[in-house]
Amino acid sequence: MTNRTILVVLALVVFTAGCATRYPLGIPEEQWVSLSLEEQIRAREAQAALDQAQAERRAAEARAREAQAAREQAELEMRRREARYGERVQCVLTSAEGRLGGRWRPLEPLAVDLVQGMEMPFQLMTTADGGRYRGQGHAYFDGTTVSLCSVRGQHDRDPGACARLLGTFEDYRRGLRSEVSSERFIRGQLRCHLGPEAGVSPRRH
Repeated sequence: MTNRTILVVLALVVFTAGCATRYPLGIPEEQWVSLSLEEQIRAREAQAALDQAQAERRAAEARAREAQAAREQAELEMRRREARYGERVQCVLTSAEGRLGGRWRPLEPLAVDLVQGMEMPFQLMTTADGGRYRGQGHAYFDGTTVSLCSVRGQHDRDPGACARLLGTFEDYRRGLRSEVSSERFIRGQLRCHLGPEAGVSPRRH
């Protein structure tokens, strides 16, 4: 048998397996055809009930995630309002690229408003010439270091994998700007400064 023939046979096997009829409850075909019509109906009803239960479980899990995200957002907003001067930084990442779709792509500017000790998710969006790609990351401020990471909690477990900006209170008070990068996630120019004091609205120019 030639290599070409082998490839054709394998392709037919894969195609046939993909198109194979699937019976309720994973019942094999030889068993399914031996069932009475009433048994087949009961099997279909049982499968429908399982599918419905699975759909309801997924919906409940989605609602729980949304509720958790809403609680975390509300807590973050409260912490922003109550943060002492020096506990909150506002940052903008420009001239940025993200590792999306297997290669580096230009990103829209990214802004994060962080409170010390609280992790915040953020979205990555490519520019028009970067294609239609999106990603997610997590930002964290520990009082001296701003970390932009690809995975939740990575700032603590593997800080070297994050794009990081290190500065003192005075650095952030004056405004700190630096090139930041991580090997396989994000890179660009990050500018950070201290956010307003609790209860004090930022000045409008």
